[in-house]
Amino acid sequence: MTEVHQKKVAKSANTVNSIVAGVAGVIAGGAAVAAAVIMSDKKNQKKVENALHGAKGKVTEFIDTITTQPVVEKSVQKVGSKT
Repeated sequence: MTEVHQKKVAKSANTVNSIVAGVAGVIAGGAAVAAAVIMSDKKNQKKVENALHGAKGKVTEFIDTITTQPVVEKSVQKVGSKT
């Protein structure tokens, strides 16, 4: 590979990465603005709070179930067998 070709490859890689980073920044900024607008309403704040409390309860229950009743399956298949 020639030095000129290597420089072209490096230059195009930097351009693509900066474009992707710019688009990702725009998306993240848009999401932040949308979240701020939604959370400005008291009714929406209460809905989000209730949803988070519900999710917290479900996750806690799931973790308790996993720790008290671990799922262990006995395998009869030998290593290397095709059945």
